[in-house]
Amino acid sequence: MKNILLCSSNPLLIKNIYGVLRDAGHVVEIVEHPALAVKRVLSSKFDFVIVDSEPFGMSAHEAAQVIRSVSPGIPIMIMGGEWEKDHGDSTPLDLEELKRTIHNIAV
Repeated sequence: MKNILLCSSNPLLIKNIYGVLRDAGHVVEIVEHPALAVKRVLSSKFDFVIVDSEPFGMSAHEAAQVIRSVSPGIPIMIMGGEWEKDHGDSTPLDLEELKRTIHNIAV
């Protein structure tokens, strides 16, 4: 069981990822904005952070930089636009692959 922070304001994405991760036995906390993700990492311990790249104030990339500076060992996954723009990948999210990735990365 891992403690996972999911940061997204997309209700469909939250519903899908939350369900898969909870069914896999993980504890999932949800916040809507990257700045709130940074705040939660400062006050709680998480094994893994997932940040949706939908821009609201602080970008997902900026939030990841701050989270890494205060919790350097925590794995962070950025999903969506920024990843697609940098890597040219717009394939749909494979929830089973996400589950395997978290299992393999988050210790």
